[in-house]
Amino acid sequence: MKWMKKAAVVAMAGVLLAAVGCSNGKSSKEALHDSLNKMSEVHSYAFNGTLGFDNLELPAGEADELGSSMVTDLLKGAKLTFDGQYEMDAKRTDVNLKLEWKSEGTSTTVEVPFIVTEDKAYFKVPSIPLIQLPEELTSKFIEIDLKKLAEEQGVTTFAQTDKQRELSTKLMDALIEPYEKDYFSEPKAADVQGLPDGEKYDQIVQFKVTNETFVPALELAMNKVVPTVIDMIAADEEYVKLLGLKKEDLDTAKKYVADNGPKLLEQAKKTVKVNEIAVTSGLQDDYMTYQGIDTDLSVTPEDGSGEVKVDMYLRMQYKDINKKQTFKQEIPSDTTTLEEALAMFGLDTSALKALEEQALQ
Repeated sequence: MKWMKKAAVVAMAGVLLAAVGCSNGKSSKEALHDSLNKMSEVHSYAFNGTLGFDNLELPAGEADELGSSMVTDLLKGAKLTFDGQYEMDAKRTDVNLKLEWKSEGTSTTVEVPFIVTEDKAYFKVPSIPLIQLPEELTSKFIEIDLKKLAEEQGVTTFAQTDKQRELSTKLMDALIEPYEKDYFSEPKAADVQGLPDGEKYDQIVQFKVTNETFVPALELAMNKVVPTVIDMIAADEEYVKLLGLKKEDLDTAKKYVADNGPKLLEQAKKTVKVNEIAVTSGLQDDYMTYQGIDTDLSVTPEDGSGEVKVDMYLRMQYKDINKKQTFKQEIPSDTTTLEEALAMFGLDTSALKALEEQALQ
């Protein structure tokens, strides 16, 4: 699907650049480096945040063909809020999602609780107005066997290990290293959009990309960051296993970037317009306690047709760092399995896998 491929190119670039923007204190880049290393050692925290779209536009013809024009209309101005807790010793993360949207003068709110443990994941299907779902589906948590799923896909489960933490730290170092101080600044709190009221920070660090710096930043990501990350993962069998990869996958990825990098950069230069990619971090005691990501960009084919526009934001706060967490829900005992839930719609796991593969084509 054309628009999805265009959007994927933009999203990949945005994620690579945004990942560089997590930060922490001293000189901007030094602060970032030290903070990321310190955050990788955190073993528990509470969090909350908001994700929203100020604008989302897809090519009209393709959106109608996909039946997604209604979805994009709903997403404009929609707001996803979330809160939860993470605790490494308990091997558990809880997240409560709340989606709010307005349409034709009405406001709708849908909540979905998630619980993820070392071997299991649980979520509750919400009751959605105007959509009739079986009561058996909305009255119980659906249980997913992560251990079984991981074995089928050849990847590791949710468990947080020292090796995973080591990999996380090295990845962050690789993301930061190529970018010089010109990409970083220390804005005043009053100038930061979305910064929580009443919070105090020792330092605020912002990583920002504009239309003028987008191509150089993407070039650094493609020529420096990606090869470094691939080589680092390939050099350690445990990293490869953790990510559920094969060495031939990494070899293929590295060759693709090397062979197609110049062409992709030239295409990005002609088709992508970045109004702003900004990642702002608020630091307290060298911990990153706030992060905001603002992405406003568009991609237009060289023939000028089918423009995709994305203007979105993400705000997150971290609290009670390294403190014992109080989880709000008990692990459910009366559950519906994923297989049983799919059977209610006449599907099985093989049908779900086929749908996933079709979506990726």
